[in-house]
Amino acid sequence: MRILQILPSLDDGGVERGTVDSNRLYVAAGHESWVISAGGKRVAEIERDGGKHLTLDVKSKNPLTALPRTFALRRALRQIRPDIIHFRSRVPGWLTLWANAARDLKIPVVSTMHGLNHPCFYSSVMVRADRVICVSTAGLAFVNEHYPWVAAEKIKVIPRGVDLDTFSPDHLDTAWMKEFIQTHQLEGKFIATAVGRVSALKGIDTLVRATAELKDSLPELVALVVGGPQKNQEHVMDDLRTLAESLGISDRVLLVGSQRKIPEIAALSNVVCSCNTKKPESFGRTVAEALAMNTPVVAAKHGGVLDIIRDGIDGYFFEPGNASALAEVLLKVKQGDFGDLRTHIAENFTAACLAKSTLALYEEVLHNS
Repeated sequence: MRILQILPSLDDGGVERGTVDSNRLYVAAGHESWVISAGGKRVAEIERDGGKHLTLDVKSKNPLTALPRTFALRRALRQIRPDIIHFRSRVPGWLTLWANAARDLKIPVVSTMHGLNHPCFYSSVMVRADRVICVSTAGLAFVNEHYPWVAAEKIKVIPRGVDLDTFSPDHLDTAWMKEFIQTHQLEGKFIATAVGRVSALKGIDTLVRATAELKDSLPELVALVVGGPQKNQEHVMDDLRTLAESLGISDRVLLVGSQRKIPEIAALSNVVCSCNTKKPESFGRTVAEALAMNTPVVAAKHGGVLDIIRDGIDGYFFEPGNASALAEVLLKVKQGDFGDLRTHIAENFTAACLAKSTLALYEEVLHNS
């Protein structure tokens, strides 16, 4: 098969990591793998792993440039002639549907709903493909509730997966970990980490408030925030610093920006926190990655994490936005004894399983087209 994945860019983020993982596994399975994006620092990984990348602006939301960008993508489709197209975001989705409408194309199209975006006509593109992948049962419920006109046979739940070679306790850069701990003065600390692009929806302020509540009962607690700001939400980083200062815990909230060594970050953490408030995680990749590193997790009790976390075994749930509830489960983690968490991920949520299931879906789509 000649497979084409389309996403906005190849920088940091779970969608980007999933695309890179899929590209590598498609190539390993003997398929020709292409990726179209606006570029980014992970393009080199696509090419290193045997895939091909074409840089096109499939990211901009400017409607004035949509037509020429559609024509550019149409030319690319005629050049590549993929057997199947897989888009992973809304702007690439609309551009794909418009470009693919040409009489000489009509290539089968698959989409993956990576996020539970506000239901509206613009977002509906994610369910307008020939087949729609939901990454969790929460995603399936979301589609059924907000897009009831989508036929049930079009939808397939395929959980996202963790690359167990990358996220392996046996493959850690221990020298980097030691330097990171020393640089940020984390020796002897209880490290509660939030990983991902920082936005208002991530609920990291809940972690900051919980840290303040525990400043006496758990004085060694440090909230480690790993990730750069979401575009147009740069103010959130400043808001978090201001909040920490107002609560008198500036020295216990560390915003360290984007980091490449995410497995090492998970391994040096005592607990990884998923604190999304109004908009839940559609899956919860950082949660699964942490468990693969045998690090327990705590998460707001909604969305895709409900498929991953076994409450009281892998960690704990708390009510979204409730800092006191988060503080309570952080104490439970501190006092708890967690064993092998990796096996649960290895049996249920691996990148290899994701690729195998997705390739089987591609074959099914091609057989029925």
